[in-house]
Amino acid sequence: MFLFACNGQDQNIDTAITVKADNLEELTLKIEQNPKEVTLLIQRAEYYQKNNQINNAIADIQAALNIKPDNTDYYLILVDYFMQAGQLKNTIGVLKKILSIDPKNSEALLKMAEINLILKKYPDVFVYASSVLENDPYNGKAFFIRGYAYKEMGDTAKAIENFMETVKHDPKNYNALVELGLIYSARRNEIAIDYFNNAIAVDSTKEGAYYYIGMFYQNNDYLNEALDIYRELMANKPDFPYSYYNTGFIYLELLKVPDEAIPYFTQAIQVNPSYYEAYFNRGLCYEILGDVYNAQTDYQTALKYNPNYAKAIDGLNRITEIMRR
Repeated sequence: MFLFACNGQDQNIDTAITVKADNLEELTLKIEQNPKEVTLLIQRAEYYQKNNQINNAIADIQAALNIKPDNTDYYLILVDYFMQAGQLKNTIGVLKKILSIDPKNSEALLKMAEINLILKKYPDVFVYASSVLENDPYNGKAFFIRGYAYKEMGDTAKAIENFMETVKHDPKNYNALVELGLIYSARRNEIAIDYFNNAIAVDSTKEGAYYYIGMFYQNNDYLNEALDIYRELMANKPDFPYSYYNTGFIYLELLKVPDEAIPYFTQAIQVNPSYYEAYFNRGLCYEILGDVYNAQTDYQTALKYNPNYAKAIDGLNRITEIMRR
């Protein structure tokens, strides 16, 4: 999701003793010498978290909280670690603890709103997000979460209203700009392109907005424009499989030239070897071209990665029937 990320050390966290964060042995020795020094526990927790030893990280944060049980900054770090570990129940428990200490804590309220969004408990989403806005009426994250909830509920008018409030107060909110673009794309409204371009202006390193522009062009029969966008993505993001796949799809389904589609489906597979839709579509190209053996192989491979993929099952049945003749 869009908000949960490790906070790192807040400016209010103690910094009495520091040790180079990548030196685990030295950190551990210092902790043994200074067992009540919270800063060292926080540093070692960060080391463990960055090295995917999340249970050890959690244990160190809990040890720090045993020393300073009312420090909400430490609790917020623990929330991030519990989320990373997939421990949703513990995450909720810690957030409730924070709110018992500081009922107006914006970060805790926002994360409670997001958890309820994950759980699709939309009334609670609005309660927590509105609590943030009562204290901070310009909080873009709160508007974004409300907008996302409305979108999932199917109320696109209110979703747009809240996403617009997000970018009003946080003009560089990439996700809100993309969401506005997606809503208008679904309506086939070309203003979607403006929102996607604004998102690109915020962060040109992400492929999402580029891809959605390509999809808008593709879905509205601007095929040359779509192909241009996908080629740009291929050049700038060679490990992004969907630009290859969509190009292949255009050549196969819309331009009806399966021989030109095959290399693009092949490239998509090279980037993502378990891309079963790409195997199926390449198999379909081979089938159309009369190459039943390669078609059979691709349909079988698609079913290896998704045994219930109906299109591949049907394709394999067709090929089997052809080969029996």
